Amino acid sequence: MPSELFDPLLELAFSVAQKGHKTKPRVAAPARLTPMLRFTKMPARARQTIWDVLDSDEEFRARVAKKADERTVGRAGMAMLERDDGWQELIDRLVEAAEEPVLDMGASDARKAEHRLGVAERSLARMTDELDAATTERDELAKELDDIRAAHAAAVEELATIRESNRDLAEQRQRAVAELKKTEVVMARHITERKLAEQQLQDMAAAQLSTTLDGGAITDAEVRDHADRLAEQAASLADSVAQLRERATPQRTPVARRTPMPLPPGVHDDGAEAAEYLIRIPKMVVLVDGYNVTRSVHDDWSIEEQRLWLAQGLRTLASRCAATFDVVFDGADVPSSGTGERDSGVCIRFSPDGVEADDVVIDAVRTVAADHPVTVVSSDKRVVRGAKANGANTISSQQLLELLN
Repeated sequence: MPSELFDPLLELAFSVAQKGHKTKPRVAAPARLTPMLRFTKMPARARQTIWDVLDSDEEFRARVAKKADERTVGRAGMAMLERDDGWQELIDRLVEAAEEPVLDMGASDARKAEHRLGVAERSLARMTDELDAATTERDELAKELDDIRAAHAAAVEELATIRESNRDLAEQRQRAVAELKKTEVVMARHITERKLAEQQLQDMAAAQLSTTLDGGAITDAEVRDHADRLAEQAASLADSVAQLRERATPQRTPVARRTPMPLPPGVHDDGAEAAEYLIRIPKMVVLVDGYNVTRSVHDDWSIEEQRLWLAQGLRTLASRCAATFDVVFDGADVPSSGTGERDSGVCIRFSPDGVEADDVVIDAVRTVAADHPVTVVSSDKRVVRGAKANGANTISSQQLLELLN
């Protein structure tokens, strides 16, 4: 029979089994304890049974340990539950000390003992309060450390995004400089041709004057006609130069800094529910990385079949939501790539020769009007980083496929 020193522990174990038996869903009590759970209080004859169950049933002992502390079950009870090294010897000493007979003492000694006991209890209460305060402070410091780590991780991710954006801008600048150099060469050739045409016009005028004075056969009408043709050629060359200058200058459409649209509480950004919510926002523009979507599910199809399948699915989706869809495919495999017409809320277009669809999608975020929210569909990490850096919402190709299915 266990010592009376363990009565608080046994009563706690009985309470844990009884409460688990009454909860929904029910937490089953050990089979040996089930018959006695109908009693309101722990039966005295159940002490040995409860002790045996605690001693042999590790799972039930762990459940009781979660509800116990030294103030409720005593030092001996906690030693029995936790079973650290030397726990059995500790219990034996505590039981032996508890069962030692108390020597008779006089009233004065009893008062002194009671006084010492009161001092000890107050000291224990004070130390317990200090321990609780230290535990609270430790938990607060741990939470603050977690917040600092989260902020550091967010800063590292933002720095990586900025660096990626800077690399993209550097690549765009290099392409623009190369195109400008090519344009300068063409412009120089056209200027030379224009000067040559002007010189021919002057020579023709001089020849006409000389021939007229000499009685030759070239008429004023012929000279004027030839001069008009040369003037038209010169004007055409000037228009070509202007167009080349415009093409060589990187176009930057200034738009206000956009921010991602917030999701409703409880909606996770990686689920189909988030994608469904975003496409129903008024004026939403959805930029789709075409082959990133189709090749994740139909890579064994021809590229033409992939494009037709995605276009049809998006038209059906556009008919039941507020969004418009702008789909960009790589134009390398298309004989004549360019911008397509919008059909039923879906625009299919192809990247220019030598330019990846990823770059077109990222650049397109900047050109959408500020009053139109933007969502980019891609599972490509570079595209996702570029879209987020420009303030767009992002969903994965898988999220879009769940909507299409």
